[in-house]
Amino acid sequence: MLQSAATRLSGPLARTAVELENLRRLAAFRREREMRWHRRLRESDLILDLVEECRVRGYPLLPGQLWASVVRFVGEVDPALRDDMGSSRRPDQASEAIFAAQAEICRRRVDERRPGAARIIPLFAAAAVPAALSVAGSPADAG
Repeated sequence: MLQSAATRLSGPLARTAVELENLRRLAAFRREREMRWHRRLRESDLILDLVEECRVRGYPLLPGQLWASVVRFVGEVDPALRDDMGSSRRPDQASEAIFAAQAEICRRRVDERRPGAARIIPLFAAAAVPAALSVAGSPADAG
């Protein structure tokens, strides 16, 4: 059920069930986002292995298909990194760009995992709080 359905339900047990279902859905969405970054890191490792293989074999320039993969990957992570790469297909330059992209991915993963502020759920309705429990000595009472 949606959050709007929770307000229409009369009992606290039904509202709790709806809230738990919403939390379960949000957790599933968050897992998928975290897996997306994990897949990107694995993809970068595979591309980096191919770049290193080209370096070991002594290729002065990366093959076109591998260069296109490097540019696509770095551009998906951060378009500014792609612009900084330029058009040189040297393996050293490609490795540096991939390392910078991996650092950016790791930074984003840390930022996403950092907990945000939780929503405060009031225990009692505002109308149910007696006037005697309100703050005494407020500026409205002075005078």
